[in-house]
Amino acid sequence: MIELREAIIEDREKAYQWLYYSDFSKFLNRLEGLTGETIPSYEKFKEDYQDYYFNGSHPEKGRCYIIVSTKNGKREDIGIISYTSFHLLEKITEFDIWLKSLAYTGHGYGTQAILKLVKIVKGRSYAKIIIRPSKHNQMAIKSYKKAGFVEKELKPWEYYREGYVDKFSEGDYGPGGDVFMVLSLL
Repeated sequence: MIELREAIIEDREKAYQWLYYSDFSKFLNRLEGLTGETIPSYEKFKEDYQDYYFNGSHPEKGRCYIIVSTKNGKREDIGIISYTSFHLLEKITEFDIWLKSLAYTGHGYGTQAILKLVKIVKGRSYAKIIIRPSKHNQMAIKSYKKAGFVEKELKPWEYYREGYVDKFSEGDYGPGGDVFMVLSLL
C-alpha cells in the first residue's frame, strides 16, 4: 500500500541523495548526461527545491511529498513526488517523481503515488498536469500512461509562462530528449 505524506525540511537531503546517489539515480543520471563531476551540488538542489516544497508555505508554487510504502506492517519512505506550478500558466502543474532504489520500480508504486497526487492537485483546482520523462525511460512512460497521461506535441506557449518558455521548453534531456505527456483533469 502506498500513501503520501507532506515532506518536511528534514526530508530534503535524503531526496537529494535518492535523486543523485542511489542505484536508481545511476540510471537517471545517465539519461540526463550527468557524471560524478557534473552532478549538481546540494546547494544547487536547494535552489531548485526551495523551502516551500518542504514546508508548504507556497502551495500555489509547488509541494513535495514522500512516498511511503506499508508492507507487512512495516512503513518505509521509498521515494518522492512533487508538483510545481511557478513556471506554468494558470491551472497547470508539472509532476516529478523518483524512487530511492531500483528495488522499488516495477511494482506499481509510482503509478499509485501519481494517482494520489492527482487527487491532491485536483482539489487545488488544477485543470492539467504535465510530465516530461526521458524518451529512454520506457518504464516511467508506461507508468504515466497507466495513470492516464497521454503523449502530446509540446507547444510551450500553451503551458509555460512567458518568462519561462526559453528556460523550460527544452526539458531536462535537451531538444527531442523527452516525451511530453499531459493529463487533463476536466
